Amino acid sequence: MATERIDEILLKEIIMHSFDEIFITDCEGNVLEVSPSCYELYGVGPNQLIGGNVLALEKKGFLNPSVTALVLMSQQPVTIIQETKAGKKILVSAHPIFENGCLVRTLSFSRDITEFEKLKERNEQVADTLAIYKREIENIKRLESFLYENPKMTEIISVISKVANLDVTVLIEGKSGVGKSRIAHLLHKQSTRAIEPFIEVNCGAIPETLFESELFGYDEGAFTGAKRGGKKGYFELAGSGTIFLDEIGEIPLNLQVKLLSVLQNRKVTKIGGSKVIDINCRIVCATNQNLRKLVEERKFREDLYYRIDVVKLAIPPLRERIDEIPTLIHEFVEVFNKKYQITKEFSPEMIDWLCHKEWPGNVRELQNYIEKTMITSNEDIIHFNSPHREPQETNKEPSFTAYMESIEKEFIKRMYKMYPNSIALAKALQISQSSANRKIQKYIKNRFSHI
Repeated sequence: MATERIDEILLKEIIMHSFDEIFITDCEGNVLEVSPSCYELYGVGPNQLIGGNVLALEKKGFLNPSVTALVLMSQQPVTIIQETKAGKKILVSAHPIFENGCLVRTLSFSRDITEFEKLKERNEQVADTLAIYKREIENIKRLESFLYENPKMTEIISVISKVANLDVTVLIEGKSGVGKSRIAHLLHKQSTRAIEPFIEVNCGAIPETLFESELFGYDEGAFTGAKRGGKKGYFELAGSGTIFLDEIGEIPLNLQVKLLSVLQNRKVTKIGGSKVIDINCRIVCATNQNLRKLVEERKFREDLYYRIDVVKLAIPPLRERIDEIPTLIHEFVEVFNKKYQITKEFSPEMIDWLCHKEWPGNVRELQNYIEKTMITSNEDIIHFNSPHREPQETNKEPSFTAYMESIEKEFIKRMYKMYPNSIALAKALQISQSSANRKIQKYIKNRFSHI
């Protein structure tokens, strides 16, 4: 049998039995050979394709797009994903065949990836579902960090779960340091607004003269010193998220009416501007004062009080939530280990001892004590006999500045042992070298000034 005849038979057998669909055209795109599997891919039999031109087949929708046509134009190999008239998705790789520098044939291989694409889509759906579950699990963890046997806290969590997705104003009451901000964050995270901004505003820290510009914003040129382009206020920055107005009882009486107007009309106008801006944020307020008493004393507007007192959450002091303390300790330890790049923990005996302290400063005092103890202790496991186990008791409470300075001092001393020069210390702390020098002089060198 002649060699050419053998080659022809071999080609027919390859086309017949190939796992991939094989498609051969001449230099003008006329179909010469196709595999029988083309019926399943294109919805037409070989006889309907052989002799046809790929451009005409493309117009009829059998090939969408025609990879052979792309090869004929570019005379380069092309690989694409086609969608056929039969609704199949196929991966097609086509190649030009040259003889003496002239294009004589195109050869393409096609593989059905419809099921693969469906599987990929299902995997993406599963991934999206897992991401949703992951967020839900994180939310559950946040809830669990607040769920204790204490009936008051259990009741608060129950209320949060009921109102999280309702557009009602929430008022959080409690002594200083009980964790009002934590509750506000939890309320935000449990709502459908969780992916939107959470803007926390300490009303007592804003000077009266800046109150309107900070909350409502201002336009360019509104007053002397106004920034070019103006500035967005906190309500506008909150977008569709949550704005947390902490210490709302500190707002001056003459400014409360302006806040009331915003809460009632859900609109703000920037200082110096005329455009009315609709607000869509959730409003959460907090106070450590007795607002009802302030109303009676005419220090807080009654109409504003009733506007914000729709749902009230009264947070009990830490001494009434003893069973919460171990969880708080573990949470703070994790935060400060990450913050200061250390690996320390409290022994069970130490945790038990901390649970029996009064903590008049509530959660904030406990947090500050945990931070200072972890920084100043030389132990990886802080035991009950640690020299830092007792909060310092003096007749006079240290100022906030003095307290934070003592924490910074211990931290700089510890970091200086690992980075004993200003260049290395500055790089580790991500501050300028001059700042590092000042801290070394203040906390390290001054120790030896008397020698």
